[in-house]
Amino acid sequence: MKILHGRDARAIQLAQQRQGSQDGLDRLLAQEGLPIPSGGTAKQLDGSPASDLQPLWEHQEHSRHIMPWEETVPTAHAINEQELISRIAWRIMPMVIGLYLCAIIDRSNIGFAKLQMIDELHLSEVGFAFGSSLFFFSYVAVEIPSALAAVRFGARIWFARIAFTWGLATVLLAFSNSGSTFYVIRFLLGAAEGGLYPAVIFYLTLWFPERHRPRAFGLLTLGSAFGNMLSALIAGPLLDLHGLAGLSGWQWVFIVTGVPPILLSLVVLKFLPSKPAEAGFLSATEKEWLSTSRTEPEHGGNPLGAMLDPRVLAMAAIYSLINISLFGVIYWLPTVIKGFGVSGTQNGLLNAVPWALAAVLLFTLPRRLQTETAIITAAAIFTFVGLCSFAAATMLPSDSLRFVALAIGTPCISVLFPCFWFFPARIFKGSRGAAGIAVINTIGLLGGFVGQNLMPSVSQAVGSPVGAMIVPAACLGMLCLVCGLRSALATGRRPLPAVSSGNAHDL
Repeated sequence: MKILHGRDARAIQLAQQRQGSQDGLDRLLAQEGLPIPSGGTAKQLDGSPASDLQPLWEHQEHSRHIMPWEETVPTAHAINEQELISRIAWRIMPMVIGLYLCAIIDRSNIGFAKLQMIDELHLSEVGFAFGSSLFFFSYVAVEIPSALAAVRFGARIWFARIAFTWGLATVLLAFSNSGSTFYVIRFLLGAAEGGLYPAVIFYLTLWFPERHRPRAFGLLTLGSAFGNMLSALIAGPLLDLHGLAGLSGWQWVFIVTGVPPILLSLVVLKFLPSKPAEAGFLSATEKEWLSTSRTEPEHGGNPLGAMLDPRVLAMAAIYSLINISLFGVIYWLPTVIKGFGVSGTQNGLLNAVPWALAAVLLFTLPRRLQTETAIITAAAIFTFVGLCSFAAATMLPSDSLRFVALAIGTPCISVLFPCFWFFPARIFKGSRGAAGIAVINTIGLLGGFVGQNLMPSVSQAVGSPVGAMIVPAACLGMLCLVCGLRSALATGRRPLPAVSSGNAHDL
């Protein structure tokens, strides 16, 4: 369909009016028994033009001659872009954000369930951490095939499948009766959820033109902080239901957090359109506008070749350090706060505080970072503050001071994600860049496996749960050095084309 400007469309409209007037004049002449001129122009009996019968269209101003093969089409002015994007966001984003929030809650609930589960399954801290971290192995293994399946089968079907199977696996975790059962189900859970994040990112590119994507992606990143906060507020009180209906508190954690994605899968299957062409709430003109306005991300490239690129490996190492810090803290923070002598509900409330602060930072900070210098400076400041906070938490004398230090340090990790993803997007271009970014994300996620296993091992080595916070402190210290080196090598400032929390991290 061809979109014409207002003057062209007006000319077409005048031509249609002209043809309608001419047809009406011909019918009038025929009824009166007068001859109809073959040239299509009415004449008086003396052969002179019938000026008194000429239709009003003769006096209209035309922009140009209208060719007979030109079709009548809606004008571009018929599309209210902001209203359309807003309508799309309200129609699909609640379900997409709901999926992502459930995924975040599913990944952080294990840190609370561990507080009771470890004793009932007779596992050591190290053994439980290993079983929990198996999630990341299977998740990484199926991430790319699962994301491709979303394109092959459609987002509606595949997102519903992912949500249903991971919700079912989460509920099954509640009935683990041995360490081996826990290991197997945890591995299957990662395989069930794998591919969700990259598939969601691609799905949003189908609906939002490039200039509108930062806002859409930013909602997902903000959702990660809210997901961790909600998980704490839900899982903590559930631990206090220990013994209700003959179930332990940790079993209630898995059941209650596993049911929502199962129910959400039914909503997605019924209401989520796979692509704009299938959306009943869009007109044909709006679908056409979306198809011509959006710019799809480039695909292709050889992931194996990208793994040999030193820049890709360096970025993957940096991303791994960020993920070691984040997933280590998500997994271990409930254990540290339990050591303060609090109940399950109090544990959840205290855990929610750092993630609420992280949400505020993620909402306010990224939009203010407009140059590379500003991004590097912000990253350096937050890595240094985080380093000092986590290090102080291992040395301060009182639990209240330790909690304040942890509440300051934890948001510093979350802010690093929008800062980090600016650089791969700027350095790697085209299809090779797409492969490089995929490798960075895949390798970086293995940091979750490392982080969850390091925390209990370090805790045992130093003799206290809070002592494990030296792990994120060390990671942030190395990242601070990287920021210093990058700042020293930076030669100028460059405007940030799309600084956002989008593509921020796969949580």
